[in-house]
Amino acid sequence: MAKGEQVKARMDLLLQERQRAARLGDLRRDTLRRVDFIRRKAVIEYREVYGVIREFFKEFLERRYEFTITELRKELKKVYISNSTRLIIAGILERLEAAEYATVHYTREDLVKILDDFKQAVEELVKVHTGAKPFFERLRMFLFKDPEPQTIIAELPVAEGNDAYHVRIYTIIEQCYIALDRHNLAKAKAAYDALLQEYGLLDDGRKAQYYPVIEQTYRDLLHRAEMLK
Repeated sequence: MAKGEQVKARMDLLLQERQRAARLGDLRRDTLRRVDFIRRKAVIEYREVYGVIREFFKEFLERRYEFTITELRKELKKVYISNSTRLIIAGILERLEAAEYATVHYTREDLVKILDDFKQAVEELVKVHTGAKPFFERLRMFLFKDPEPQTIIAELPVAEGNDAYHVRIYTIIEQCYIALDRHNLAKAKAAYDALLQEYGLLDDGRKAQYYPVIEQTYRDLLHRAEMLK
């Protein structure tokens, strides 16, 4: 793969990771809201508990079909999970399986304990799978502390017509180089972050058109950062 294609692939991966992080954040919020609703009920049914757990893992694993607990265990082996969290999940699944295939009756307190363990597992899973920083994010955190990409985007000139995206892309690139010339890496980083966001809005054809100049901007940014270490 050519270097330009590698950079384009990294940028596409960054966008995908951002989208996945946003999806998992929404999943965490919705799941915990459902768990809290069930916990407040005077009478809790096993099926409610099983349902909220099953729906979380269907979305978390992106396996949107009705799987068994045995199948779920197999799917979870394919995902990175810390040992402590894996033990919590194993305990949850053992208790669910006991109720599914045996004549085990759980009290309300038993089901609340399962929900509490599940909440802990959800928090840990989402934290781990949204906390890893992709290449560009690691670069940003190494170089800068206070990025302002949204401010830069808000200040872009209003452009209309078929070349509006062209004006926006090159306006941001110009701001990035001006910041580099002034040794203002924080401003350059913010401009580059804004550039990636604008790049993400382009269709595939325009991405292919602009990724060489974005790649060069990235290399210049990285080179200057190395010089100023």
